[in-house]
Amino acid sequence: MRVRRESFVVPACSQACPVGIDVARYIRCIKAGRYDEALAVNREKLPLPVVCASACFAPCEDVCSYRQFGDPIAIRALKRAAVDKGGNLWKSRKKVARKTGKKVAIVGAGPAGLTVAYYLASLGHEVLIYDSFPEPGGMLRYGIPKYRLPEKELDRDIKEILDLGVQFKASTTIGKEVSFDELKRGYNAVFLASGASKSVKLDIEGSDKSGVLWGWEFLRDVALGKKFAFKGDVTVIGGGNVAIDVALTARRLGADKVSLVCLEKETEMPAHQWEVARAREEGVTIYNSWAPRKIKGNKSVSGIEFTKCTSVFDKTGKFNPTYDEEVTMTLETRYVILAVGQIPDVSFLGGNSRLKVTGARITVNDSTLATGETGVFAGGDVVGGPASIIGAVAQGRKAAISIDKYLGGKGVIDEELAEPEEEVELPELVREVKSRVKMPLLAVKDRVSSFTQLEKGFSEKQAIKEAARCLACDARRFEVTVYPENCKECGYCVEVCGIGVLAPTNYFNKKGYRPVAVKSSEKCVGCLKCFFACPDYAIDVKEITGLNGRKPLP
Repeated sequence: MRVRRESFVVPACSQACPVGIDVARYIRCIKAGRYDEALAVNREKLPLPVVCASACFAPCEDVCSYRQFGDPIAIRALKRAAVDKGGNLWKSRKKVARKTGKKVAIVGAGPAGLTVAYYLASLGHEVLIYDSFPEPGGMLRYGIPKYRLPEKELDRDIKEILDLGVQFKASTTIGKEVSFDELKRGYNAVFLASGASKSVKLDIEGSDKSGVLWGWEFLRDVALGKKFAFKGDVTVIGGGNVAIDVALTARRLGADKVSLVCLEKETEMPAHQWEVARAREEGVTIYNSWAPRKIKGNKSVSGIEFTKCTSVFDKTGKFNPTYDEEVTMTLETRYVILAVGQIPDVSFLGGNSRLKVTGARITVNDSTLATGETGVFAGGDVVGGPASIIGAVAQGRKAAISIDKYLGGKGVIDEELAEPEEEVELPELVREVKSRVKMPLLAVKDRVSSFTQLEKGFSEKQAIKEAARCLACDARRFEVTVYPENCKECGYCVEVCGIGVLAPTNYFNKKGYRPVAVKSSEKCVGCLKCFFACPDYAIDVKEITGLNGRKPLP
C-alpha cells in the first residue's frame, strides 16, 4: 500500500527526540540501502550526527512502539550505519546565506556552542568560538572517553562546522585572556555555552589524601594526555554515566581491580542499565546502597569506609538519603575517584550584575534563552546543569533561532537536505516478534587494553535487517474503539498497552463499572494485545492506514 505524506503522524520516537529527527524516514532509507539519504535526513535537524551515532543515549528508543512486540528498534545503531556508510548528498542541497556583517561570539565549543555556530554561520553571520581547551569539542572531546567517541569521529562533525567559516580561538579563557566586557563590546551578540566543567565536591573525611581524584577532572586529564599508571585497586564513587566512564577508563589504565560504589539500588542508578551491564562485562564490581564516610590512610589512600544506605529518596521523590549507621563496609584500595556530578563554572562572569546566576547556573528566558543582559544568550549545561548531548543540541538550535532574530533575521534554521518524501510504500503488517540485531562489540579481552572504539557498527546486511523491524508508526494508522457498556473495569487492556493508547475514565457505565477510554488511537501500532486481553469484547482495533479521510493510492 502506498500512503501519502499528508496522512502521516509524528511518531513517538520523533516526539521524544529533543531535535525532532524524522526517525522513521531515515530508517526507511536504510532499509532501502539509501545511506546518503538517511544521513541527509539526520542532518536536517542535527549538525552532530556522527557524535550522536556513537554517544547519544537515545531517548527515542525508550519510547519506541516496537516494545509492544519486543525490544525497541536500535535507532542509534542505525544512525551509526547512516554516518558510516552515507556520503555527501546533503551538501548538494545545503544553503549558506550571504554575509550579514553581524558578529557573534560563542563561549564554549561543546555541543550547544557548536550547534549555534553551525546555524548562525549558515545564516551568514560571522562566528568565533572561544574555548579554554586546545581543541574544539568541549565535553565531547574531554569528557567522553575515546572508546565511546573516538576523536577522528568527533572531528568529522567539527570539520563540517569549521568549513562554514566558523573560527575557533583555542586555549582562551574568558575572564583571563579576554574579559566578558570585551566580548560584549566586540560582538553584536554573545552565546554562553561553557558547560558544567567542575566536579561536585563531596565533604568527606580524607578527600585531601594522595590517591584521591575527581571524576570530571580525571577524564579531562586523560583526554589531555596526562599519564596515569594505576598500581593497585581503584574505587569509584557514583552511580551515573560519568562514574561508569571513569570506572572503565581506570580499567583501561591498568587498575588491578575496579569497584564502583553508589547510594542507589541498581534499579535506581542514574546510569543506563546497558552501561552498567557493560561495566560488569569488563570486570567492574558494583556495590549498591552504600554511602562513603571516610577515606582511610595516612598521607596516601589505603581504603575507604562506607555506611549502608537504606533509601535515597523520600516519599515525595526528593533526594534525601537515610542510613543505617550500624551497618558498615570497608574496601581496601589505593585510589578513590569521586564522580558524583558536575556543576558549571561561571567565575568568568566576574561581578556582572545583569546576569542572574542561581546555584552556579545562568538564568535565562525559557523560550528565547536570553539572559538579563541585552544581546547575551546562554544554553546547554551552564543553564540546565549536566544533561545529554542531544539536549544540548536542542538548546543550541533554540538559541540560534533567537540570536538570528535578535540580529534582524527571521530565525529560520530548518533545512531540506534530502529529496522530499511525498509517499511511502508499506508492506502488509505481519504481527511477529523480530529479534533486535545486536551491535557488534569489541571482545572483552581487547577492551581493557586499549581505547579502541567499543562499538564496531552494523554491516550493511545487519543494518537493513534491523531497519526492516521498524513498524513505520508515522504512516501506519489504526482506529481503536471501546464499547463502554461492555467494559467491566478489569484493566487488562491498560496493563498490556505500554504506549498509552488507553486510559481509565472517572465515570460509571450502566453496570456500575468505570470503563476505559481511547486516549490516542494515533499511538496504536496494531499489536492487538488489548483486543485479546479483554474478556468482555469491549475493544475493537481496525487498521485504517492511508485513509484518514482519504483513499489510499492505487
